[in-house]
Amino acid sequence: MSGNTWYSELDEDVDYKLPSGLKLHKIGEDKSIEQMLVDGEIDALLHPDLIAPIKKRDPRVGRLFPDYKAEEIAYYERTGIFPIMHVMGIRPEIVERHPWVPINLYLAFEEAKQIAMKRMENPRIVPLAWYREAWEEQQAIMGDDPWAYGLDGQNAKTLETVIGYAHQQGLIDRKVTPSELFLDISQGRKRGDKHRV
Repeated sequence: MSGNTWYSELDEDVDYKLPSGLKLHKIGEDKSIEQMLVDGEIDALLHPDLIAPIKKRDPRVGRLFPDYKAEEIAYYERTGIFPIMHVMGIRPEIVERHPWVPINLYLAFEEAKQIAMKRMENPRIVPLAWYREAWEEQQAIMGDDPWAYGLDGQNAKTLETVIGYAHQQGLIDRKVTPSELFLDISQGRKRGDKHRV
């Protein structure tokens, strides 16, 4: 990593301290990181979205791993990590004033997901010829719910890994525990059946 020069198009939302030796430059408003890749100004790009050159099948740009699905499955099988997509945050003063908010939000999101998953059992709602096969393949590899909510099992392991990376890369000063970041919402549950969100 130390021999590479990194470029960023966006400002970070949090303060951070770069590890020594890491070179990071913010590109100007007149440049696009995707266009820099197409023009050969940079060798590679990490991006959370499918970039326009890939969508347009620009022959100058390709995926690092041509069989990325096989690579992602192998990574999941090797580590048990399926990256978390979104985390919801609630300001502490809201939780202190209305402690029912995080619990009810969690329950509402869980119920909404169950309704959506039930709806997804109907292959006619998705315009994919082999939709059911893809659904069954995902279940065989990742179980019934790879999008699990809360801080159990897979999510705990993923968060601990992210926290380790964040500390290693200077985004946080110390390794925090997931329980420091998430509320216990075991209210109304049987003892031993705890969830954190």
